[in-house]
Amino acid sequence: MADSRYPDKILGSFWGRFFVVILQTVLVSQLLLLTFLVRLYINITLLKYIVVLMVGLLAGFSARRFLSAHTRTLQLLSALISTALSLASLYILSAGFLGMNLFYRSTTRPDWQGLIQYGLAALGSLLVINAFRKRSASEEPPAAPALQTANLQPKAKIKSWLPKFTLPSLNKRDGKVSKIAPAKKERISAGKSTAKKASNTLAIQKTTPKKIAKPAAPKKLSVAAPPAPKTKKAARKAKKNGKPEIKFVGKEEYTCPYCLDPVLDHDPRGVKICPICKTRHHADCWGITGACQIPHSNEKKKH
Repeated sequence: MADSRYPDKILGSFWGRFFVVILQTVLVSQLLLLTFLVRLYINITLLKYIVVLMVGLLAGFSARRFLSAHTRTLQLLSALISTALSLASLYILSAGFLGMNLFYRSTTRPDWQGLIQYGLAALGSLLVINAFRKRSASEEPPAAPALQTANLQPKAKIKSWLPKFTLPSLNKRDGKVSKIAPAKKERISAGKSTAKKASNTLAIQKTTPKKIAKPAAPKKLSVAAPPAPKTKKAARKAKKNGKPEIKFVGKEEYTCPYCLDPVLDHDPRGVKICPICKTRHHADCWGITGACQIPHSNEKKKH
């Protein structure tokens, strides 16, 4: 039974990841030869260099993916090695049409075709490894935490806010402390105690002055002042405010109950007075109806 932890051991080491990068690049680059079997209507020479560039990009992507925990130098080195091996395998499979011959030996001239293809693939790997990288500023090592001087210093005495009680100083004579004997309580009889209490209360009454009640002052009667007569100034203010003055005239006005117009004493229309209710009518209004317009006359006729 195979150990299930074996793949984790391979991916956990640098050499295991380096081997995975080479293997992935070589296998996928060999699959790229299938593009020559498809009619893409592209120039074969141009397609050759496109495949070479894709091999370099694939090598850079694999190195960046599996060696992300390592430096860029190691990533680029592994990408260049995997690119060289991939081009060598392509040279063998394509019969010298594509790739680079690692066993080429010539004293007259080098293999320019193989070097050009390797340089193009290396340029693609370099672009992938350095692409979309954030420039991390040189981080300064974090300063060591300052020692807390408060812990090293002696602890300050805590001030107690409780009141301090001082004992009376003792009399010292020749280095010996004189002891004060406690005072003996005198036994007082019940009769003496009551007499003392009575004398104390009499003394207190004599010392405290008696409060003499002062006669209350007679209350002053307040008489309301008569309202001041309105002067001309007040009347002028009322006119300015726009409020019309009300005037009372001792004259009685009469209104005709038929036409509701006022009936004057010497009215040109004539005056007719009802003999029952003494209501004044215009003579022409009375002539129209022939009776008083007050309801009393009609009610009496009905009865």
